[in-house]
Amino acid sequence: MYNIGIISSSETIENTYTNQLSKTFYHVHKFSADEGLVGTNLMDVLIIEEVSGVGLKSTCELILELRRGFRGLIWVVSQSISKSSKLVYLQLGADGIADKEMEQEETVLQISNLLRRIYSKSIADEEGEGLTDRVSLNNSFDVVPENLSIMIEGYKEIGLTKLEFQIISYLIDRLGKAVTYEELYKHLWKDEYSSSSKGNKQYRVSNLIFHLRKKIEKDPSKPEYIKTIRSKGYMLVF
Repeated sequence: MYNIGIISSSETIENTYTNQLSKTFYHVHKFSADEGLVGTNLMDVLIIEEVSGVGLKSTCELILELRRGFRGLIWVVSQSISKSSKLVYLQLGADGIADKEMEQEETVLQISNLLRRIYSKSIADEEGEGLTDRVSLNNSFDVVPENLSIMIEGYKEIGLTKLEFQIISYLIDRLGKAVTYEELYKHLWKDEYSSSSKGNKQYRVSNLIFHLRKKIEKDPSKPEYIKTIRSKGYMLVF
């Protein structure tokens, strides 16, 4: 689980990325540059939202202040930014720039890819092993894409089928959010979506979740991770 801090250069935080970030497995925190930056050093990523009317000088000062003690990623989001301003921000230590023409989803994906790469490298450095694709979601639940497996409590690796891995990955991307039977079915069996009945869709998804729970839950009848949302679908929680 990554912590994302969003800093607004105005008194009122008007962030446009919260909805997009909340679709992924991030904790989103809001900060105001005018109220101080206490706690920003605990974030994995800081997104500076440069609002209209705020000049180059203010954003430069903010990046410099953050870089004195912050080692994570810094991203600048602006509604209007020149090429020269982009170069200045990058020279001062920003890791990425997004403007109004860049889709929010694209920006979030870029940040996610960098986080995964950095985190995977730190695991390999600490353990001396090439776990370059391993993604840790918390202290007891890791994902190992290269093996189509998950690691429980740091030592018990559980192999999954392709469909099982696809569904757990989809739920991870929507951690803490209810996902409907139809949404899961459409993600897994795209070509058959329109021709299948509602009952068949729900049965196939439920059957897949049943087998997945048998592999990852201590007691499948009382699941800790994959919760049933009655009459709707499932939700992954930690």
